[in-house]
Amino acid sequence: MSRTEDDLGHPDEDGQGPARGVESISYSIEVGGSTDGAVVAGDYNLVIDARHGSSVTVGRVERERPVPLRRDRISVLPRRTREPLGREADTATLASAIAAGGLVQLCGPAGIGKSTLLRHLARTAENGPDGVVFVGATHKQVADLAQEVFEACYRTSGYAPSRIDLRALLAGLRITVYVDDADLTIDQLRELADLAPDATFVVACRDSTLLGDGAVHHLDGLSRDKATRLLTQALGRPLHDAERATALNLWHVSGGNPLLLLRAAGMSGSDWSALPAPGAVEDLLPQLLEQLDDSAMNTLNLLTALQDAELAAEHIGVLSGEPDPAALCERLTDLGLVTPGEHGYRCAPGVAPAVRHRDPAAVPVERLCRYFTRWAADPATTPAQVAAHSRAIERVAGLATNAGMPELTVALGRAASPKLAHSLRFDAWGRTLGRGWTGARRAGDPEAEAYFTHEEGIRCLVTGRRVAAAALLTQAAVLWHVLGDDQGRTTASDAHQFLPQELQPPRRLDTPAQAVPDDGDTSHAVADHMTDLEHTPPEPSSVTNYDSVDPDYSSTDFADSTDVEVPPDPDPAPALGNSTTAPGGGDLGLTTDVTSPALANSATGATAATGATAGTGATAGTAAQGGSLLATLLVTLAIAGVVALIAYDQNKETETAGSWPTTTTSEGETGVANDQRTGVADTSETAADTSETEVTNRRQTGVAGTWSKGQDEFSIEESEPGVYLVRTTCGDTVELIGDDTEATGRSPARTRDSGGDDCGPIIGYDTVTITVGSDQDTAWWTVTMPSDEEGLRTCHSCGTSTLTRAG
Repeated sequence: MSRTEDDLGHPDEDGQGPARGVESISYSIEVGGSTDGAVVAGDYNLVIDARHGSSVTVGRVERERPVPLRRDRISVLPRRTREPLGREADTATLASAIAAGGLVQLCGPAGIGKSTLLRHLARTAENGPDGVVFVGATHKQVADLAQEVFEACYRTSGYAPSRIDLRALLAGLRITVYVDDADLTIDQLRELADLAPDATFVVACRDSTLLGDGAVHHLDGLSRDKATRLLTQALGRPLHDAERATALNLWHVSGGNPLLLLRAAGMSGSDWSALPAPGAVEDLLPQLLEQLDDSAMNTLNLLTALQDAELAAEHIGVLSGEPDPAALCERLTDLGLVTPGEHGYRCAPGVAPAVRHRDPAAVPVERLCRYFTRWAADPATTPAQVAAHSRAIERVAGLATNAGMPELTVALGRAASPKLAHSLRFDAWGRTLGRGWTGARRAGDPEAEAYFTHEEGIRCLVTGRRVAAAALLTQAAVLWHVLGDDQGRTTASDAHQFLPQELQPPRRLDTPAQAVPDDGDTSHAVADHMTDLEHTPPEPSSVTNYDSVDPDYSSTDFADSTDVEVPPDPDPAPALGNSTTAPGGGDLGLTTDVTSPALANSATGATAATGATAGTGATAGTAAQGGSLLATLLVTLAIAGVVALIAYDQNKETETAGSWPTTTTSEGETGVANDQRTGVADTSETAADTSETEVTNRRQTGVAGTWSKGQDEFSIEESEPGVYLVRTTCGDTVELIGDDTEATGRSPARTRDSGGDDCGPIIGYDTVTITVGSDQDTAWWTVTMPSDEEGLRTCHSCGTSTLTRAG
């Protein structure tokens, strides 16, 4: 497990510094229940309560802000691994690139040895003079990664700096940051690197994305001699004469991939049985699984249920009944079936589908969910431990909901949510809130629904997503109100005072509750937002100005649309981005009824909002209760008012991208440093028109242009050299990277919605490739499913289609 050598897990409790010299607004967010003390996010003080949701109070006072103390020795090293075999040349090349500084990307297919080499470099390379930090980035977004780097560099007690403050704290630090499993876009890599401008970042990922912005090193398979040596080491004996020709053929067939070679050696074992035939390389997994004992299969079944989530050895031992889980997992690692991480173990690539095919045993969902609920709620379990297992918690929560036990999802979500908030991993917190909300809706638990909606509103508030916060907190106030929970209603309503005046309801909700609302009373906008939290956000368009729009919005966020059902195991492949901003600032799905350019805090604005949503389930449902006019008003505000305010938020506010705590000025407005404001003018109509004209006037050759497939046409735009954007019929923007002859990217795979349309929720990502013919007027569009998703879903769009240039 990764640890700071001067005890990162137990930071100092002091760290207070002098007053800032300006009058600040102090935000106290109180969420009932036991806590580990207050935490600070930007200018917000948070005290997490697991019962009534977060309460927010403010006092205009001068207060001291946490001043983190820089660690004398910055050293967060990865777990020790064996020295990578046959990588001497790669090590030397990468060491030279690291010494030059900047961004360094290590790329290669699954199983090629990227993580092993990265860990070796972190421990042996000549790193930055101020230290080294190693972080695992599996399913993590930029904000959570940046917080992890910050905590590695500073002694602090529960403090998440705002983006501006974080950049100031990390500037000047000459550290080397190693990021494993970093499937981040080029924009995300730049965003992360910009936060520590004097640091060197070394990232391991499958595909190259830097495009000239740094050094890229592609890791190839082992040479023939090194592959033979690896087989010999794995077997624990020399190859006998009859095996040497087989080993050579195995090397050819596997491409020197160490993972495949380990599995081939595992088939032979330590006795004198022959190596498998080269033709069996593709079918090694089923044969290898047949040789495992019950204990090993029980462990693999457990890890398969959690898919790509890491699980610590102690949890594996309890859940599988294995007395020595660490030793067992190391044995499975040697066979190429399990991959060790910084916090535990997970299935190696391709293993999960093979295990399911061989042993489709029912997953003990109830046992898993109850175990993690007890563990997360245990006072001895720290927020850092829960954060390290947030992916496993997400997986278990999804299994419980899909197995028809949403009440278990609710219990797990309420147990884990407070500690994830305390961990200051706000992205992970949001995904768990989304899981819990879905479970509450399925279970018909309005109290839990109110809690999760409320907490997400507070999360959006402290991370600067003010438009979303306004809608969520308004909806939470309605839900608390109809439940008769005055404390919850008051805390949700009071939180609006920290939002711009245009986002505040015209008056407080203070009438008595009449009845619990039906499903129509929950706005579709809030429902869509909460549902989207479960999915890894789509990749943002490279032409989007992240500082000019609310980073919460996708093409469907806060639109008047119908609820969607969450399909079994809805999580997609590794994240394509950390922002759900509408690609290119595109269509936000507004209905033609919403015409108000902005909703002021006035009776006129309220009337317009109510008229805009007349006849919707939310308005009609609440009004039918006969006693809650203000509840009706707040629901319509959540649906229509916030939608109408999108234009205000895009044109009048400067938001920070991603989940970043906000910094407030003495006037109480969200502030952004001058260096973060560059490019804001580019969001004007003139700049937008100019950009659009430039794209349109580009010569329609190569990949870019308008293409037809039968009766359908679509356009591919070249946003920058080698980067192409295509909009799908479902409104997704897909980024393709390549050249004039071929470009590849990943496109969201969706289920069919209730109306039979193929634009349901995202359930994964397919690989798409366009190859242009020599005549420049014909191309082939190929869709394939990633190997790690095979067996988990059906790819209806996979295959190759012929395209004809239409313009």
